[in-house]
This record gives sequence, C-alpha cells and structure tokens, in this order.
Amino acid sequence: MGSSSLLDKLESAGLVPAEGAASLRREMAQEGLSPLELLRRAEVPEERLLPLLAEHLGIRYVETLAGLTAPEEFFQKVPPEYARQVGAIARTTAEGRMELMLAPGPDLAGVAGEFARLFGVQIIPILAPRHEIESAVDRSVRQRPEYLEHAAGELGGNEFAESAAQIERVTDFAELMRKTPVVKMVSLLVAQAVRTGSSDIHFQPAGDRLRVRFRTDGILHDVLDLPRNAQDAILSRVKVLAKMDIAERRAPQDGRASFRYADREIDVRISVVPTGDGERAVLRLLDKEAKLLKLEELGLDQENLRRFEELIGMSHGIMLVTGPTGSGKTTTLYAALMRINNPELNVITIEDPIEYKVQGISQIQVQSKKNVTFASMLRSVVRQDPDIIMIGEIRDEETASIAVQSSLTGHLVFSTLHTNDSSGAVARLIDLEVEPFLISSALLGVLAQRLVRRICPHCLEEDAVSAEQLEMLSLDPSRLGGRKLMRGRGCDQCLGTGYHGRVGLYELLMMNDDLRRLVNRRASSGEIRETAMKSGLRLLRADGAEKTLAGLTTVSEVLRVTQRDET
Repeated sequence: MGSSSLLDKLESAGLVPAEGAASLRREMAQEGLSPLELLRRAEVPEERLLPLLAEHLGIRYVETLAGLTAPEEFFQKVPPEYARQVGAIARTTAEGRMELMLAPGPDLAGVAGEFARLFGVQIIPILAPRHEIESAVDRSVRQRPEYLEHAAGELGGNEFAESAAQIERVTDFAELMRKTPVVKMVSLLVAQAVRTGSSDIHFQPAGDRLRVRFRTDGILHDVLDLPRNAQDAILSRVKVLAKMDIAERRAPQDGRASFRYADREIDVRISVVPTGDGERAVLRLLDKEAKLLKLEELGLDQENLRRFEELIGMSHGIMLVTGPTGSGKTTTLYAALMRINNPELNVITIEDPIEYKVQGISQIQVQSKKNVTFASMLRSVVRQDPDIIMIGEIRDEETASIAVQSSLTGHLVFSTLHTNDSSGAVARLIDLEVEPFLISSALLGVLAQRLVRRICPHCLEEDAVSAEQLEMLSLDPSRLGGRKLMRGRGCDQCLGTGYHGRVGLYELLMMNDDLRRLVNRRASSGEIRETAMKSGLRLLRADGAEKTLAGLTTVSEVLRVTQRDET
C-alpha cells in the first residue's frame, strides 16, 4: 500500500477532511511524500499516527516499553548515543531472533537492515514511540556502570599534562568520542546524570582520590573514584565550561554552562570552592525540556487539591509555598500557574534561574551582577499591568514589602519562603519587617512541602516496621486494616536503592478570621499551628502517614524528611 492508498484510508476514516486530502494529493504529486511525512502533514495526533504507520508498514506497534532492557551484546556493538540518535533498541526472543524497537523515521527499512547486518540475526522490526525508546536506552545504560569505568580507565597520567587553557570547549555529546579523555569524562558524567534523573554532580577531593557523586531523588550516591592526578584537569575543564578564571584557585567562583543532550537543552549552574584538599565543584543540572507536572500529579490528596485550587483561583492576595532547598517549591508554583493561566491573563514571573520555559508567560531572569534583583524587577513588573506575578523567592525585606503591597493592590502573587512548616511563614514575614496587619490582609494561604522517595514498583516487598516507628507516625496498628506497609528490596531498575522517583508531602494552611486575629497580635508559630489544626490543617508527617498506607513511600522515608517538623 503506497502513500496514496494511506491517504485514502485517512480520508475515509475521517482523520483528514476532503479539502485537506486534496491539498495533500497535490503535495504528494510535487514532492513524493513518504508515508511518515504524509501522516505528519496531515496533522494526525501521535497516538493515532504511529498505529496507522505500523499498519501501513505491516509491522507491530507497541505503546510502551516499560521494563525493557537491552541484552548485554546490544551495547557491546551499539554506542548508547547512536541508539538514541537513530531511535532503536533491541531484545532477543526465545527463538534467538531479535526484536528491534524503532522510532518513526524516514528510512525504517534501512535502519532495520543495518542492525540485521551488524548482529547477523533475523530482525523483527516493531514501531514504538521515540520517548519510550530513549527511556529504555537510558534504563539499560544505567545498569552498565562499566561504561563510565571504561572511560575513567582512559584517563592516564600523561593525559593530565595538557594545559586547561587548550582544552577544546565541547557541549555536544555527538562529538565527545573524538575529544580528549578529560573532555570525554566530564561529558559522560553529565550525560549519565541526565539519564539517571540526577539533580547535581559533586567532584569532591578525598585523600588520593577524586570522588564523583550524583544526587538522585534527593540522596547523594557515589558513582566513581578517579585518580587524584585527574583533579586539576577535571576542575579546569569545568571552569572553562563555566567561563571562570582557571588560574584562580583560592577564591570561590560561580558560573553557568549549557549542554545539548538528545535534542534537550541542559543548563548547568556551577560552583567551585577551595578546600584543604584542593578545589571541589558542584554542578546543578536543569533540564529546560523536562516535563512540567500538573497539579494532580504532585501528590496532593483530593481535599488539599480542592482547597489549593480554591486559593490560586482568587483575584488578588499572596500565596506562599515553603520548604527547604530542593523540596519542589518551584515545581508546585509552575503547576499552579499552568492550571490558572489563560489568554485573558497577563502572567509575569521573576526567577533565578528560569527553570522551565512556559509558553504564554513572560519570564524574567534575575541578574544580581547587573543589579537586576527580585526587588528591582518587582518594582518594574507592577507597572506592566500584570494579573499574576510569580516571584521565585522572597529573600529580603524590600522584596517582601513590595510583594505584599502588590497583592493588596489587585494582583495575585505567588512566591516561596524557606521555612520548616506553614505556620512559620508568618513569623518569617514579620522578621522581614512586614507589618502584621498587612500580612493578615494579604496572605491567602501557605503550602508547606517536602519530597519523599517513591517505592520502586519493580521490587516491592513487605516492610518490617517497628511499633516505635508506627507511634512516631501516629499510626495505630488497627488503622492498617490488614494492609501491609511496603518497601523496595533494591533491584537493577532502581540502582539498588529500593526507590524510584519522588512524591510530595503537603501541609496546607488556609487563612481565616481566627488566624488573622492571631497574626495581628504577633502570636507564635505554635499558636497559629494549633488554631489551624482545629480548622483542618493536616501536618506534613500526617500526610506522610497516609502515603505510607497507600504504598507510595516507606515509614523510614517519611520520618527522615519530617524529623525537624514535629519537635
């Protein structure tokens, strides 16, 4: 069946109107469109496009590759970067044949033929979404630590004599195999961190070694030990990327870099500080193409979700999200903005840095060196006729004052604070010299949050929880009702941790008349919390207890992240 027959089928199925079909036939006559290009120009939704293309090609289509990992021999012959580039990953069948999962492309038959020649076996092509193939490649590579170990082995002593000033700048992973071992190693480490969903890379000198650690799901893990003589070359490469002074080794330096990985833009914030053992560096990774979560995907229960949506639907006032660094505050604010944003609203954000690009929203980057601060930009933004303002963080008295004043003059303001719980936000604003009567008038509510690691779904088993731990969570054994508390045993899918991904714990305080009276008389955080609990406030640890009962996380994980909140 050719492209013309495929177009007839699309038209008869009602996926392409008659006028559109006529236009496409003219284009086919002029350009000779392939079936894939035809489907794309016909603007067939992806969930319909791939099954139709598979049917046209006479091959199977699979929607998900969850749990698939490539056999050992696959990556012995196929570099992971190439597998991602062409969109291919394989698995062997019981009969010894190879099923090759392929992403849609202009020459599927050619790619299948290339792999058949490479492996010398019969290939069964199967169509799959590109993002599923990329995930499967990443999952397979995570289980091959020797990939990095091999690269580390290439870092021979003579290689480090190369002057850092002469290290060629590389930010494209497609070129890394042709570069020096130092450049290759830094690029590989960033690639591996992106693959594993890690947020930070630490280069930490320790004795005669340079330890490399990743922060994954909020926890630091040792990844690699490099020889100590690698330290100067690795740190010099990092400094070159961040446009730092490579000769300066006694003062802290900060910078930024940008990488391209699998058609994704990765921003990296880099900090280098001197220590007694030499310089150490931390790279914070920010994937600008990462998927933004929706409100219902954050982990809010139905009641808190309903109440939070009520608050962010207000016409004016200030809504705060609190928690320590790395607790997901900005992700929550973006989810809120996406829920309420529409073409009738003027939404402006002031951020440091801009963590996600959101279409239809004006986003401003803070640049302290150029005196573009939260406070200075906020003064300008209020003259831009905004309906909604998001401030990345309230750090100082001036920003706090302008934010509260803006919320009282008809603007809906979102921002974050560093406090342990929701009731502590009021005390923090007072510390920032905001008058209590202004706080009580402007503040809509405070959402405190933490992130806990999710139990890996691939290695679930019953958790042996002590009576003391149950008591700390205020969990009466009778509440279990026969349900078992779970944990992850540790497997290849979760790198042996027993956890994969994270979910939020939430504590939502909504202002009411009783709380406003307490704020006006400068009541303590404890008094505010006790009064809020009478109105339905559920504390972080209580929300964590519910998530352990639901099998989302473990008792020990909830206790770990809430240990300072219940004292």
